[in-house]
This record gives sequence, structure tokens and C-alpha cells, in this order.
Amino acid sequence: MSKVLSILLMLIATAAIAANTFAQEPARNSNDEPPSTGLAPKTENGIGRADVRVRDEQGNPIKDAYVKLESTRTDGFFCESWNNTDERGLAGLPPIHMGSLKLKIKAKGYHSVELEVPADQLGDPVRVMLKKK
Repeated sequence: MSKVLSILLMLIATAAIAANTFAQEPARNSNDEPPSTGLAPKTENGIGRADVRVRDEQGNPIKDAYVKLESTRTDGFFCESWNNTDERGLAGLPPIHMGSLKLKIKAKGYHSVELEVPADQLGDPVRVMLKKK
């Protein structure tokens, strides 16, 4: 009887360890897209960061797109940050003080895009689609 009880306890312990291991594995998107590195500012003219994802009309990532974020603050100062997209079409921009935001994206062979971005939505990625020329 003690052998059966020992085996049963070992099976329960093994199942508990396996369940704990799988529960700690990070959730993944169906398309393996990384989590956002964007940060919405917590105060007026506060520091934030944009995570921009650039794709073409078919949903393919655009590499080496130039992404620039311009910020006109309510105290009269102007800040900007920029970066190029990587092979996944992602550009994490350096943090800046956030005011009224204008995002400019250009890539070779595509029409440039300029759009207003609400600072309070920067916690999520900014998704941009470029059309071919």
C-alpha cells in the first residue's frame, strides 16, 4: 500500500510542477508580435515613448522606414525623436516630453505619411500602413 501511495504522491507532484511551468510561460500573440514598448505620459508635458509598427498594404513589415515623432509642448518647447524600423517593421523611439504629437514616416518606394497621435494612447503600438508609389 505504501508503494502505491508513494507513486500517487510522485505523480501529483510531477503534475503540479508541470502545470506551474506552463503557467509561467509568457502569452504569445498568434503572429508572434512583441509586446509594446510604448509609454503614455502620466502628466501634461510628461515623458513618453512611442512604439511604431510600419507595414505595407499586404501586411508585410517595411524595413528601414524613417520614423520621426515631433512634440510641441504646452510650455512652448519642441522635442523630437526618431529611429528606423528593423526587419520586423518595428521602431522604438527614444523617450521625450510629450505635448501635441505629429508622427512622420517615410520609406523608399512608399508614399510618406504624417499623422497626429494622441499622447494618452502611446501605451499601445502605433500601427501605420504605407502605400507603394
